[in-house]
Amino acid sequence: MKRIRLLSLLTALLLLTQCGTPERIYEYHPSEKDHIYYDIDDTIGDDETISEYIGPYVREMARTMNRVLTVSEGPFERGKPEGALGNLSADIVRYRATAELRKRVDVSVMNNGGLRVPLPEGEITVGHIYELMPFENYIAVLRFSGEQIRQIADELAAVNGEAVSGIRFRIVDGRARDILVDSLSVDPERHYWLATNNWMADGGGDAPTLWEPLERRNIDILIRDAIIEYLRVKESIAPYTDQRIRN
Repeated sequence: MKRIRLLSLLTALLLLTQCGTPERIYEYHPSEKDHIYYDIDDTIGDDETISEYIGPYVREMARTMNRVLTVSEGPFERGKPEGALGNLSADIVRYRATAELRKRVDVSVMNNGGLRVPLPEGEITVGHIYELMPFENYIAVLRFSGEQIRQIADELAAVNGEAVSGIRFRIVDGRARDILVDSLSVDPERHYWLATNNWMADGGGDAPTLWEPLERRNIDILIRDAIIEYLRVKESIAPYTDQRIRN
């Protein structure tokens, strides 16, 4: 049994009393008598009026979530230092960022923790992608020097890897070695474009170098939508790893 507490509207009334006296601060501390409690349990049935009202929306949502995008030949799962689910997500973000920016995006980095569930073998639906990526994260594209790219690789190596695309390296004693971008050694004098999610760009994750780009361009596309749009044109997909990060 749950008890729901309904606060009174006294707070709003107290705000009105502050008009003309900005130097005074009023604090409201509700007492027990200011609340009304209702007992809610499974003996309370559905409200027919509400059910009838929301029914069309529920049915439309179910149709949308059950729409099949593609068929997977095997499960896509997270992994360290590399996993099929991370590879797929990072590749999609880099490809979409390249298309939107209309210039080559060299690298993408995604956090494994943001990939909430694996994708199953068989039919992949819109609902699966919402479960995979429930957050409203969008694509951010950042410009870095070659030296910063090396630092980012070291930071990823320190946590035994994250989801990446366009970059390859070995992890040795917690450091990145033999770092390659587009099959070439990283040029410390060159600038590179890197795509990630706005959460990592805004201070999340374990790669603080991502927070200090030379330039940033936000792309108004949710990563979830980018994945849905990529998969819906694929007849089938298959899990893949290619040793982009190895230890």
